[in-house]
Amino acid sequence: MKRRGLRQQFAAVAAATMASTVPVGAAQAAPSERPVVVTLPAPTGNYPVGVSDWYLDDADRADPWTSGRRELMVQIWYPAADGSTGPTAEWMPPGGREEQAEYLTELGVPSGSWTLAHSHSLRDAPARADGKPFPVLLNSPGMDDTTGWSTAQAEDLASHGYIVVAINHTHEAFAVQFPDGRTEHTRVPLDSPQHILPDVLLPTRVADTRFVLDRLAAVARQPGHTELPQHLAEDLDLSKVGMFGHSLGGSTTAQAMHDDTRIRAGVDLDGPILGSVAADGLDRPLLMLASDTSPWFGNPGWEPRWETNTGMKIPLRIAGTRHMSLCDQQIILPQLSAPGLLEPAEKARAVGTIDASRSLDLQRATLLAYFDINFSRAGADVPRMLARLAQPEILPHP
Repeated sequence: MKRRGLRQQFAAVAAATMASTVPVGAAQAAPSERPVVVTLPAPTGNYPVGVSDWYLDDADRADPWTSGRRELMVQIWYPAADGSTGPTAEWMPPGGREEQAEYLTELGVPSGSWTLAHSHSLRDAPARADGKPFPVLLNSPGMDDTTGWSTAQAEDLASHGYIVVAINHTHEAFAVQFPDGRTEHTRVPLDSPQHILPDVLLPTRVADTRFVLDRLAAVARQPGHTELPQHLAEDLDLSKVGMFGHSLGGSTTAQAMHDDTRIRAGVDLDGPILGSVAADGLDRPLLMLASDTSPWFGNPGWEPRWETNTGMKIPLRIAGTRHMSLCDQQIILPQLSAPGLLEPAEKARAVGTIDASRSLDLQRATLLAYFDINFSRAGADVPRMLARLAQPEILPHP
């Protein structure tokens, strides 16, 4: 039960109980003869979407868990050229699918009773070459999570003209597969002392983020860069960099903004405020989108007034959600509960009672409106974009 244990450790460090720490029990209904195919909702924008994996090697930094150099795998979603063809990518990379299988087993879903449909992204498709660069959004997954667990958010943003760059935090992430065939699993011990999160995991994640941003800046200066799909390097607008992340990825977003002024706006999806940013605050906008029963309410940074913060802070929550609602589990678990593969109570404890499609629509609309406002996009029609946020399920900080 490695995944469950790591999330319990995360909660202990933050002095709260995560919503995803639920009792383990097998679903009572017998699985279907054929596996249930879990489908990913299509993105809502006008651009076709490409996706690519990028291997990075930081020769100047040692990995905190090994004696070798720090290696990363990055997953990038981007607006693809019109008329692009080719294979459709898997919903998640291999490590993400491995993590998904273990997570569902822990929730009591029978092994072999489900499968994930493909994504809506074309593998390594050429990027657009119309001379219009796109803002870049960095993404940091939750604790122990791999990239691909927020594909629904990433694909949608890319379809509206953003380049989403998601980072696998090697040796913390459940499993990361490298181009040479290696799979590196998490090395974070289940009995880790509490200080490992703020002292090791968070600074490692922030260093990963800043290194990836450095490498993006380097390739943007090299037209025709061969490590990325055709035209992608030219499409990077690094004057407009944002960041978002779920759970510990939200914590990483806030601290990375604190440490690197190149990140102009951020979104914390139900993560605690950790590190020096909790005391220092930020001078740039941070949207804090929480689950309805967030364990972080009342903790530093989540209180309505953040006295040291000079940037805009927007603390909101989505009614009827739980902690795991703010990633792809909001889509996956209800599709397994409907045919009886997952107990309804287990589903509700993980992703709440909100309609899954409505929850995803709210998340996508909120992320898009927030970044559009910050980067003066969509004709800079701020009133219209703010109206997209005025939904009955979007509530203020309690």
